Amino acid sequence: MELISIGLLSPIVGMIGVGMGIYVYMQSPGFPTARVFLGAMWLFFFGAFLDFILIYAPGYESALWIARAELFVIILLFASILYLASFLPHERFSGWFRGKEFMLAIIAVLSATIAVMPVDQVVYTPSGWGVHGSTAFLIWTAVVMGYIIVTIYMVHTTCKGVKWERTKKQSQLISLGVISPVLYAFILSILEEEVVDMPSILSPGFLALACVFAYGIMRYRLFLPSAVSETDIKGVKRRDKEMAESAKFLMVEEKRPERSYRLFLGLLANGKHGLVITRSHPDLLREEYRIEKTPVLWLAKQPGPNRIEPANLSILQQIVTEFMKKGLNAAVIIDSLEYIMENNPPEEVMMMLYDIRDEIQVTNSTLVLSVDPETMDPQYVALLEREFQVLVA
Repeated sequence: MELISIGLLSPIVGMIGVGMGIYVYMQSPGFPTARVFLGAMWLFFFGAFLDFILIYAPGYESALWIARAELFVIILLFASILYLASFLPHERFSGWFRGKEFMLAIIAVLSATIAVMPVDQVVYTPSGWGVHGSTAFLIWTAVVMGYIIVTIYMVHTTCKGVKWERTKKQSQLISLGVISPVLYAFILSILEEEVVDMPSILSPGFLALACVFAYGIMRYRLFLPSAVSETDIKGVKRRDKEMAESAKFLMVEEKRPERSYRLFLGLLANGKHGLVITRSHPDLLREEYRIEKTPVLWLAKQPGPNRIEPANLSILQQIVTEFMKKGLNAAVIIDSLEYIMENNPPEEVMMMLYDIRDEIQVTNSTLVLSVDPETMDPQYVALLEREFQVLVA
């Protein structure tokens, strides 16, 4: 095979990676994971481009600096994947590094700089310039392996004990994605022993990574709550079905969220796609109301599976609005508005509800609020009563 034909693999797979990143971003532009994935794919593109021009570098010095730049970008790519993986399981949406992004960026840049500066030699072969075999390259490889090991450990620690099959698939795909460049590098080292003029291009290994991640996002909706209807729910009273179906903004004033969940189950029984946002433990909630498939987000300050921090109001709004956009005939229940208001400025919570109301108008969705008026400021109760159809349990 001609050298030019093999070398062109790098820019081609780089453009494919960026295409995947743009596609994922267009599917869910409001989610932080979509932005991070797009950024990671741009790093992938720059690494692939440097991989391409390294082969055809005009001289030793230029090849050395191109090689350093490529290895530097690759470490930043693995750091971005580590950050991306920290958002799993998708229900949490807080990430291990939330609020520490700047610290992670500094660590990534420092580790990349330390890893590439000792690289002081490149090798010219009939297939072009390359870097391999030196002690400095082994140090760089150790840094990359460190990121891979931490990523896999973090994902499987976070997802340990999770019962849902989709989350297990997500963790497996992330692990396969980050390890795929290493598997490719192993295969490449074998091929180099057999084929003397085999160019040392790294891009195909990172294309495998991009493909695995893109497949996970499109097939298993990595980091995104999926819309699942539960039309087989039994025991829902006819009047609750009719009431739920006839309203778009329901506020139930009650001590415990019992009537509101009966209305929500009526929506699910009528074919709506549900999302639950609650302060109750998801397992107890599923057992009490026989909710088996519908995603449940637990408002909790401690990080963990199926959780979202109550103070993270912007992410909460993004989850709800994106869910309504993606799920035809969506139904969302929030049974802990008082708790959300305790952890955020009430005015901002009201603005969030107004924005959700506007989204409901254009998506044929329904929002059910369970509110205990005695726990809230009367002025906000009055504002909600003006916007919602009110039921007193």
